[in-house]
Amino acid sequence: MVNTQRKRVCISILNWNNAPETVECIQSLGTLGEMDVEVIVLDNGSSDDSVDVLSRTAGITLMKSEVNLGFAGGHNLVMRHALQHDFDYVWLLNNDACVEPGCLSRMLAAMEADPTIGAASPVIRDKAAPHGVQHALSLLNDTGTGVVEYPDLQQAALMQQSHPEKVILWGTALLLKRSTIEQVGLLDDKLFAYSEDTDYSLRCIRHRLKTHVVLDAGIRHDSPPHPRKPHYYYYTQRNAILMWRKYVGLAQLARVVRWNAKLAHDQLQRLQGNPAAQTAIKLGIWDGLTGKGGAYLHQRKLRPHQNLIVQSLLALA
Repeated sequence: MVNTQRKRVCISILNWNNAPETVECIQSLGTLGEMDVEVIVLDNGSSDDSVDVLSRTAGITLMKSEVNLGFAGGHNLVMRHALQHDFDYVWLLNNDACVEPGCLSRMLAAMEADPTIGAASPVIRDKAAPHGVQHALSLLNDTGTGVVEYPDLQQAALMQQSHPEKVILWGTALLLKRSTIEQVGLLDDKLFAYSEDTDYSLRCIRHRLKTHVVLDAGIRHDSPPHPRKPHYYYYTQRNAILMWRKYVGLAQLARVVRWNAKLAHDQLQRLQGNPAAQTAIKLGIWDGLTGKGGAYLHQRKLRPHQNLIVQSLLALA
């Protein structure tokens, strides 16, 4: 076993109006043995009593942002702190996750044993019993425009071994080496939330750093509700477009635009009777087309000419 006790790890957890779940996440970390760890909780502009609750929570360093910086901006704030204070690793951990025993030590051991690994994540299981696998492995597909999921652990192990250069990690519990952050940079603030993990995986791959799932390490995570809140639909639609603007070449552009249009069209059909979510999808499409990043402003509405352009795109489906 590789000795990881001397490695300094900064655990970055974001809180936004949900202190009870954040405290549950912190408690799931346990004592972490002999590792040199600092748990930093960034309150991301909460409007409830989160700061008061977290200020009374033992074992953490509390940082505060007056505004919600999103997943990317919030973790970037902590990552800058970690770089300034000479941490060897930064672990981006969702506040709605519970950590299984040995998770962090197993990931650290895997990364220390293989210097080519720049970023790693564990298997994600359901919080609810019997704790089935929610996510194991994503591989970039052959066209480079999407991913293929492998939830079976044995198959995931074989596929990762065969295609280590195609692994796309989830940001739910993303462990980064300091040297990775120095080479690749911080998360893309423009994305705000969702897709920033895919973007970071692709950037690691471009820097010839291995992205790796440690299949004997695990966290537990709530299954997503349906339907989700409107901001989810906005960010996923907008960021999908921002991502293909960033990564897809002209040869594949028409194909990807039509594919995204079909996904958006189908989602709008499924969300009939949910006008807030439908509005969020259309705003996301428009903002993606115009290259707008940042936070979702739910009070916005499309102007008539903007709506016409979006409807024309959806007609391609």
